[in-house]
Amino acid sequence: MKRILPLFLALAMALSLSIPALAVTPEEAQSSAELLHNLNLFHGVGIKDDGSVDFDLDRAPTRAEAVTMLVRLLGAEDEATARSWSTPFTDVPNWVKPYVGYAYNKGLTKGVGGNLFGSNNPVTAAEYLTFLLRALDYQDGVDFAWNTPWTLTDKLGVTAGEYGSQSQFLRADAVVVSENALFAEKKGAGQTLLEALAAEGAIKDSSVVIWDYGTMVFEKDFASFLFYPVEGSPATFQSFKLDRVTVNGLGCKTLQVTNPKDVAAYLASIGHESGGFGYVEVTYDQAAAQAAADQTYTDTSGNTYPLLGFTFTYTATQENGTKVTGTFTDYYYIDNRD
Repeated sequence: MKRILPLFLALAMALSLSIPALAVTPEEAQSSAELLHNLNLFHGVGIKDDGSVDFDLDRAPTRAEAVTMLVRLLGAEDEATARSWSTPFTDVPNWVKPYVGYAYNKGLTKGVGGNLFGSNNPVTAAEYLTFLLRALDYQDGVDFAWNTPWTLTDKLGVTAGEYGSQSQFLRADAVVVSENALFAEKKGAGQTLLEALAAEGAIKDSSVVIWDYGTMVFEKDFASFLFYPVEGSPATFQSFKLDRVTVNGLGCKTLQVTNPKDVAAYLASIGHESGGFGYVEVTYDQAAAQAAADQTYTDTSGNTYPLLGFTFTYTATQENGTKVTGTFTDYYYIDNRD
């Protein structure tokens, strides 16, 4: 039986065997922070000397900061700051009162007891994940326990087994799980948080493209990939060109379709209805690529496979004319056993 699995699936399989997940990396946190910032759903703490936004990701956020991040994530800052809110809390600084007031009146936070919000307390992983689950319309005491919310967030894909009662929780963690929450479905809504925000107009002013890609065909010496905006993305690319594609560092031949109109027409011509903004067919030497592999994957039966690292370097143009460039690699392994 021939199986082709991307590495992310292999990692998911590993997690299902209770292998602890790694903590968020600085690169993951920076990427999440930039995406949320570009969607107007997250602010930094200032501007660095090089002109970039200082997200201050290496520091533990307070509960006051965490609830502010939550309200901004929900695209509700204007509503929160437009009015005065009543709360029972006696320890809330003026700057955060609109955010705490909004969150309290919307059932997103309940305080720490004794008419205290605990504004200056470091937020724990359990507290922030509870905030997110409530934002997704899940109820603590009904759908999950507030002190072990990771049981549900792991199932929803917001987390992946990396948090527990003793976990350190930094702003880096907060932005990564916040981004993940955008792609989680709201309870009973049939739509993700991102789709709900888009429908509510919370990200209408953003031109950011939130995109993904998938394998359409994967055969010996040949693979094809479709690049597309995810549901709820506020924009799409008007063009998406792969400047270079390699497999384990080896060059390959490509056939590309680089804009939404032509992608739709090409896919229709080969019997597919799904569209996107980019499509590529890659012809490569599978045997040579496997021989050049410097990473392997071992399955639960002890079988080891060389990994095929497909590296894509792209130049894309957003609908507003902004050019975006980047490089990413995804890994696949092939099981040819009968």
